[in-house]
Amino acid sequence: MQCNKIGGYLFAVTMGCAASTAMAQSSVTLYGIIDDGLQFRNKSANNSGSQTEIMTGGSAMSIWGLKGVEPLGDGMKAFFNLESHFYSDTGKLFSGPDNGSQIFRRQANVGLSADWGTITLGRQYGPALMGVLGTEARTFKEQFSNLYVWAYNQLATPTGSLGSGTNPGNDVGVFVGNAVQYSNNFGPVWVGAAYSFGEVPGSMSKGNEISLGATYTGPVTVGLAYQAMKDSTSGSTVSRLWSAGVAAPLGDTFKGRLNYLNITDNATAGGRISKVQSVGAGVDYQWNASNTATLAGYYSHYESDSHSSSTKTFVLSNDYALSKRTTLYAQVAYADAGAIGTADPLEGLKTSIVSGGTAPGVKTVLAGVGLKHAF
Repeated sequence: MQCNKIGGYLFAVTMGCAASTAMAQSSVTLYGIIDDGLQFRNKSANNSGSQTEIMTGGSAMSIWGLKGVEPLGDGMKAFFNLESHFYSDTGKLFSGPDNGSQIFRRQANVGLSADWGTITLGRQYGPALMGVLGTEARTFKEQFSNLYVWAYNQLATPTGSLGSGTNPGNDVGVFVGNAVQYSNNFGPVWVGAAYSFGEVPGSMSKGNEISLGATYTGPVTVGLAYQAMKDSTSGSTVSRLWSAGVAAPLGDTFKGRLNYLNITDNATAGGRISKVQSVGAGVDYQWNASNTATLAGYYSHYESDSHSSSTKTFVLSNDYALSKRTTLYAQVAYADAGAIGTADPLEGLKTSIVSGGTAPGVKTVLAGVGLKHAF
């Protein structure tokens, strides 16, 4: 029973805890992560000089959430998830492009689980991302990973200004709203399939999103992902992604990861805008019980009908576990970004592993230290 963790923060939650006391196995839990650090880069994203900042989410984004579960008998459980996203350097809510102020940007869902699997309704993580999470070179850490190649290539509108949107349920290809998902484990294989409704009157397909993921966990880990989104006006497919990866132990102290991403963006009226292919490889080295070093490299290639560019990035980091909940980390990244064209204003972002991108046509060094605490 974890109601005591919530205390007097929210009256409604307190009342929920009081009600759950009558059922000893029911629970509501408050949880979260606070991650802040100091980051320096020798060139800002617009190449106007060096920049030093307090960086929220240098390793993991700062979040807080509530989750609850209630046993219903015969192995069935009801559950809910509410998860918020915020800047720990300023305290402001972290909202997706053109989504305004969202207190629960990441998760707001309810569902049922039993031996037959799990059904989740509402806003949730897309199963495509979860399918390849363990095979990404840095397991999609918030900074310096292919999380940004994944996200910037799956904006609601794949070109034009950040914030314009044609897929009401899509949030950078990571979070899926208006969705129903089925997931289950079949021995060592996990599978998940989600469908996001476009909710356009008179059409079942306009504005929808399909997200599929699968993971095999054994001596090696294999991940697969597929995701596609349609425009809410024309019904054409504006983004299509597939990804595959593998992770394997390399002796007692090393673990290697290799992942491939392929994302195509199309105009809302049809016709290709861009195709991005990205390969990421990483090696973890646990050099003692508390320290894990990671070396990772990324190569991302952008191609359109009129222009192509590539970005090469290398990352070296170390996580030092002060305890099970608190980690001190240090990381440095070197990005060599190619010159970009003028047709697609998002070209430079689509091959970047850095939030906000790096200056095109130049070489950028970023370095930082930070502290992550989970509660």
